[in-house]
Amino acid sequence: MTPPSTPTDLRPADEEPAAAAEDPRFSATPTAPVSAFFMARYTFAYFGMWVALMTPISLTLGVRVKQVAPDDAAALLSLVLGVGSALAVFCNPFFGKLSDRTRSRFGMRRPWIVGGALLGTIGLALVALAPNIPLLVVGWAITQGSFNAVLGALTAVLPDQIPSSQRGKVSGLMGLSGPLGIVCGTFVASQVSHSVVLMFLIPAGFGLAALLSFGLTFRDRRLHPDHPLPPYRIGEFLRSFWVNPLRHTDYGWAWFSRLFMNWGYATGMSYQVLFLTDGLNVELAAVAGLVFLSSTALQATAVVCSGFGGWLSDRLGSRKTVVWIAAVILAAGLGVIAFAGSFTMFIVGVTIAGIGQGLYVAVELAIVAEVITDETTAARDFGVSNIGNTLPQTLVPAVAPLVLALPLLGSGGENFTALFLLGGALTLIGAVLLVPVRAFR
Repeated sequence: MTPPSTPTDLRPADEEPAAAAEDPRFSATPTAPVSAFFMARYTFAYFGMWVALMTPISLTLGVRVKQVAPDDAAALLSLVLGVGSALAVFCNPFFGKLSDRTRSRFGMRRPWIVGGALLGTIGLALVALAPNIPLLVVGWAITQGSFNAVLGALTAVLPDQIPSSQRGKVSGLMGLSGPLGIVCGTFVASQVSHSVVLMFLIPAGFGLAALLSFGLTFRDRRLHPDHPLPPYRIGEFLRSFWVNPLRHTDYGWAWFSRLFMNWGYATGMSYQVLFLTDGLNVELAAVAGLVFLSSTALQATAVVCSGFGGWLSDRLGSRKTVVWIAAVILAAGLGVIAFAGSFTMFIVGVTIAGIGQGLYVAVELAIVAEVITDETTAARDFGVSNIGNTLPQTLVPAVAPLVLALPLLGSGGENFTALFLLGGALTLIGAVLLVPVRAFR
């Protein structure tokens, strides 16, 4: 983010300048600890966002595409996911950068959190009600763009207001929000599987309530009217998406490692619905309940192992070792899924993959924090790093149809075996890419 020229350049949105100047929590580098209540509200908002956004990716979007276009669901699901994730790659760092420059009486982050949550909910409603694929694509594009604007502003609250002494604890809680969000969202959706509209709108409504409960009430930072900002020209725009990996080599290696780790995981998990219906010949009506079971197995093990991964990282004094162990276990789980001939073996593979994913999630945000190029650009650096999470959502739909079309070892006419093996290989590459990093062991 753009650094203030003095501590009074950034003020709580609801205070007068004199009072704000006396509050060190709103200086460039916060030092006063935040309350447990603030941490709970913040992480609950982050959790709610993932409930709204990840439930469609994990379950309901696949069901909706299968419902609208049953004869060409794999290709059309790839189209929908690809368009939405391309917008996610753009919108996360772009809106994060804009929030750094926002001059508003309501604060820097609040307009993007609240506005993005409202618009994202409208997008999910459109997806739920769209009668055809073009409108479904439009609705999902609105959803992805809006919630990634929320994400860009919401993650910036971490360096904005939480001191370094508490960031590890909060980052750990945020790391659990994604897995828990998937479990809770798919559970709720499976309970109302008689209505696809409710499968979308109930998780969306929960996410909206969680985001508004935080976004409307927290004491946001505010740029001073006299604080200088560089003109918003093409160079400033492009800097929203770029950290020079040649100048900041540790950041560059860590970025590519995160990309490949998440690419491998997404390759294995994005096509669960189609693998069950086309690979294991499960009836569409039964898919919601089975995906809830698999998501619970995956995310429950991920949640448990993420806590263990943090302890193991501290115990070994090596984050790299934890990532290497995580990659091997995740690849093994995807290998079991690749050759699964029954739902039981699928669950076994998913559970193994959850162990690996949990270990990785435990150190993922800590790794990013270790390689931040400058504290004054932490929001930008986190935003660019988040591309490593969102870009795989574009890469997977682009590559998966080609892999599924391979003639060898196909199942149900589509080569799911090759797809899951590719996911395992990508995670191993991601682990190897951390070897050159010097900022941590």
